[in-house]
Amino acid sequence: MKSWHLPSLLIRRPVLMGLLGFLLALGIQVSFLHVDRERRAEAEKSLVQAQVSSVRARLESELNTTLSLSLGVSSFILGKPDFTEQDFRQVAAALVRIRPGIRSVALAPDNVIRHVYPMEGNARALGLRYLDTPTQRDAVLRLMREQRPVIAGPVELVQGGMGIINRIPVLFTRADGSTRYWGLASVAVDPQPTYQQAGLLDRDGQILEFALRGRDGLGARGEVFLGQAALFDDPRSVLMDVVIPGGSWQLAARTDPAMQAKADGPRSTLLLLLALSVAGLFGLMVHSTLAAHHRMHGMALRDSLTGLANRHQFNLRGANLFALAKRSGRHLTLLNMDLNDFKLINDTRGHAVGDQVLIHVAGQLRQCFRESDLVARVGGDEFLALLPDTSTGPSLDGLLHRLREAVNASVPGLDPPVRASICIGVATCTDQTATLDDLMRLADEAMYQAKIREKYGMGQA
Repeated sequence: MKSWHLPSLLIRRPVLMGLLGFLLALGIQVSFLHVDRERRAEAEKSLVQAQVSSVRARLESELNTTLSLSLGVSSFILGKPDFTEQDFRQVAAALVRIRPGIRSVALAPDNVIRHVYPMEGNARALGLRYLDTPTQRDAVLRLMREQRPVIAGPVELVQGGMGIINRIPVLFTRADGSTRYWGLASVAVDPQPTYQQAGLLDRDGQILEFALRGRDGLGARGEVFLGQAALFDDPRSVLMDVVIPGGSWQLAARTDPAMQAKADGPRSTLLLLLALSVAGLFGLMVHSTLAAHHRMHGMALRDSLTGLANRHQFNLRGANLFALAKRSGRHLTLLNMDLNDFKLINDTRGHAVGDQVLIHVAGQLRQCFRESDLVARVGGDEFLALLPDTSTGPSLDGLLHRLREAVNASVPGLDPPVRASICIGVATCTDQTATLDDLMRLADEAMYQAKIREKYGMGQA
């Protein structure tokens, strides 16, 4: 009997392929929309990242240019400690001319504001005692403790309005090399022009929402001071650090769903079905077949739980790396890693928690190893790592230390918390290791010996 091979039949019979596509249009449409949504999401994320990078660059440029001018005030005092009020006004006026966004320049010997420019609109700040002002005290104490510039704000200024304040400690050096704290110089900057110039405000027609956090230069630990706090918890948001003098902010951005829907516009179901059945069916079928093939190929080589290479992939790639090391005489090291007391975690907390521990460990291993290293999960709690161009010595010792520290980190999302620990056996390729199996056997024996040493308290494996 003549056998029928469906893919060959579809390729050779375009009319039949079109007919099948018409009959199966509804099912194929669901698959197409899923693939298309993922593709569009990736493209959108790349676009958002590019736009956010541009905004961050402009924001950093504006802030650093303006706030770095504050250092000139400190240099002025150090160079002329007996300055007059007229001297101060000339220096401050020059700064304001250079950067009109500067709202005020103030000097506070012994942490009390004695000089301020311009006087108009800022007179209320004169006499302010920083250490007696709750909203200013912590930032000034931090400045005195760290003896380096400290960002405060955006905060509500005593003279009114909001401002970003860059405070610089003024430190005189004594003859014996010690320092004397004179006080501080501060420059208050209106943040609105900076936000505007960076593209965070008045975004008519744009589809991105922005938010900033990191008040007082505390980065992700600081308060949200612009936009919606929800952006920082949205997995769709792109987060980037903004480096500013003495600290950092964190910028979050995401696509506004309403604006995105308006920009995309409605899609006609009839037009989509027509495109699927007439114009796009052949390409879509080819794409689906190839995608299925790649997914199946990937599943055969990847551990389904952790996404690491499985034993099959380790044997295939490992044999190539071993052969290359033998031919070229290059170093090759194998790590056999086994979790301690993993059975106890499964028995006491359940297999779901055990799976979370394995996923956590796999993620930590990815961060510790290089892209050129082959990392695999080859058993329940057993991992292998083959390291090309790596031999014993301080570099490997440092890696082993980082591995233990990383794996020992508390597994996120578990209450009560769970910490894993790892035992590592190390074997290096020598003239006596004729095959990859020999190297694996040596690493397995080394790991067994390491477990014995740990059990009897004989030192770190």
